[in-house]
Amino acid sequence: MRIEAVPTPSGAGVTIQNRLTGPEGGSDKLMVMLPGNNYSCDAPALFYLRQAAVAAGWDVLSTAYAFQQTGGEVDGPAILADVRAAVERVLPNGYREICIAAKSLGSAVALPLARTLSEYPVSLLILAPVPQFLQEPVGDLRTLVVIGTEDPVYQMPECAAARERADAEWVVVPDLDHGFNVEGDWERSVASLPQVIAPCLRFLAGS
Repeated sequence: MRIEAVPTPSGAGVTIQNRLTGPEGGSDKLMVMLPGNNYSCDAPALFYLRQAAVAAGWDVLSTAYAFQQTGGEVDGPAILADVRAAVERVLPNGYREICIAAKSLGSAVALPLARTLSEYPVSLLILAPVPQFLQEPVGDLRTLVVIGTEDPVYQMPECAAARERADAEWVVVPDLDHGFNVEGDWERSVASLPQVIAPCLRFLAGS
């Protein structure tokens, strides 16, 4: 496994320490990982998704957000600009396929980012989305959404409407909350991780 630093300056006046992880020898497939507000790319579901994706032959660009360093407000257009700058740094590697894997807050950036990459085959892998993502159809973008039944978003009308729209594949995992935990039960939380990661791997394999 190779790991490369991908530092990018942000308009917020800080340098964001993104990193590219991938198989030795490189890949022609890129996963762009967009974390949550309080759920980094090293939190369990994203950490193991990255490990699994690299093992399956993908490069993974793990991103972060400037406001997490500055303590500023969440600014969607600024996040999109910073993430796009990181992606621009690695696109010269010659990727032929891109998957945007987004958790929570990252899901609000996933669709706008996908639209900036229209020259590539792009898919969306959405973990525990926020309502903002669910309100807009994904069109012809191949999309998988993974959510837990104890996630408050799962109970919202936006979620019901999105599932009824049926423009994405859905995996609903019993008892998991917005952080993919079973509240108060760390053993069940750990044991549930394959229920999140395995469907993602099937999706990445195109099946």
